[in-house]
Amino acid sequence: FLDFAGCSIYSSRQITEYTESLKRNVYGNPHSGNPSSDLMAAEVEKVRNTVLAFFNTTSSEYSIIFTSGATAGLKLVAQSFDWTPGKSMYAYLEDNHTSVVGIREAAIDKGAHSVCLRQSVTNYNGPCKQPIFSNLSEHCDMVLIRYGKVLRSSKMKKNFFQEPSHLFAYPAQSNFAGRKYPLNWIQNMRTDVKSTWFTLLDAAAFVATSNLDLGEYPADFVTVSFYKIFGFPTGIGALLVRNKAAPKLDKIYFGGGTTQVYLPSKNYSLLKTKLHEKFEEGTIAFLDILALRHGFATISRITGHMENITNHLFNLIHWLYNKLNTLTHKNGEKCIVIYTTTRYSNPTLQGATIAFNVRSMDGRYIGYKEVLSTASKENIHLRGGCFCNAGSCNYLLGIDDDKLNQIQKSGYVCGEADIVNGFPVGAVRVSLGYMSTIDDVISFFQFIKRYYVQ
Repeated sequence: FLDFAGCSIYSSRQITEYTESLKRNVYGNPHSGNPSSDLMAAEVEKVRNTVLAFFNTTSSEYSIIFTSGATAGLKLVAQSFDWTPGKSMYAYLEDNHTSVVGIREAAIDKGAHSVCLRQSVTNYNGPCKQPIFSNLSEHCDMVLIRYGKVLRSSKMKKNFFQEPSHLFAYPAQSNFAGRKYPLNWIQNMRTDVKSTWFTLLDAAAFVATSNLDLGEYPADFVTVSFYKIFGFPTGIGALLVRNKAAPKLDKIYFGGGTTQVYLPSKNYSLLKTKLHEKFEEGTIAFLDILALRHGFATISRITGHMENITNHLFNLIHWLYNKLNTLTHKNGEKCIVIYTTTRYSNPTLQGATIAFNVRSMDGRYIGYKEVLSTASKENIHLRGGCFCNAGSCNYLLGIDDDKLNQIQKSGYVCGEADIVNGFPVGAVRVSLGYMSTIDDVISFFQFIKRYYVQ
C-alpha cells in the first residue's frame, strides 16, 4: 500500500477498541442533556483536549471546530474571514491543494484582492529565515503572479499590506511531491511584516508523518483531516483556530445548537460565545469523534512520537529516491523522471512522497494510468494524476499557461487523460505512512525494474 497521502490504514486493534467501547456504553446526542448525552459530551471534550495536546497546545491558545475534513475547514475560513472590499488581500502559494486555491473565489466575491505566489527552486537550500512580503524578490526568490502577469515585489506598495485584514495560505507539506515549506513563515508574518496578516496553514499532508508544534509555530488557522493520520474514521477533520485570531471569523448563518436565543418572527438572533459552539452546526459526528481517541492512542502506542515516524519514513523514501533516480535503460536513457525541488536531502525539507513518470527506452512517456493498471495487477496501490494540486503539477511538469491553453483546446479534462501530444499531464505518486516498511519500497522498486527497465 503506497497511497498514504490519499488515506492512512487503520489498525485492527484500533477498530477493536472502538467497537468494544460502543458495546460497553450507550452514547447519545450530546445536545440532549440525558445521561447518555452527558457521557458523549464529556468524551467529545476529552477528544478536543487530545487533539490540542497532539499539536502541543491548549484550549487557552486554540479552539477546535470539528468539520467533515480539511476542505470543510478551508471553506469555513473562506466564507467567514473578515474580508474588506477593495482592501483585503488573499495570498497563496501556487503549490497548494485545490481547496486552498478555491478560497480566492470567496475572497474576490467579497471584494478582496488575490495574489498567487511561486517560490523558485533555485535558491531553496533550507527554511527561509526572512519575511515573505518585505522583499519578495530578494528573500526566498518569490515571484508574484496576478491576473496572468508576473509582478516583482518592487511593484507592491508597502502600505498595501498594512490595513486591514489579509490572509496568507500555504501548505506545511505539498501533497503533490512532498516538499515541506518553512513553518517559521508563520512567525515572520506576525513579527516581521507588522501588519494585519493572518496565516492559514494547510497541514493535512504534513501531520500524517510529521510533528506540528503549534506552541512553536502558532498559525492562526490550521486545517487537518484525521483519516490522513490513522485511517479511521473518515469524514472527520478539524479547523484549529488561534483564539487571538478568532474575532476575524464572522458568522452569518445559524443552525441547530449555535444560538443562545433567536426569534422566528423577527430578525433577531444571538450566537453562542464559544467558537466551536458557534460554528459546529447541528449534531456533530459524535461517534466519529469518539473514534479519534483510539486513532491517537494507536499512533502513540506504535510509534511513540511523530518524530520517529518522520525519521523512519525519510530513510525509506530517501532509499527509494536514490534507487529510482539511477534506473537507466540499456541505451543509457533514464527510466524515471522524478519531480522534486529538494533532492531528498533532509527530512525538514522533504516528506515521504515521490511524484514521477516512467519513460521507455526511446524517450516516450508511459502514462500514469498504464502504470497504475499494471501495479494493480501486482496488488500495488498507487495514485496517479495531479492530486488536486494543479499549480505544483503544471510547474514541475513544465506546463506553462500557453501549453495549458493548447491542452485544454484539445478537449482535455483533468483526470481523463495522462498523455497529451506526447507529454504527461499528470504523474504517479508513491506516498508512505507510519505502517510502511522497507519491504514495501523494495517490492515497488523491483516492480518498476521488472516491468519498465529495458
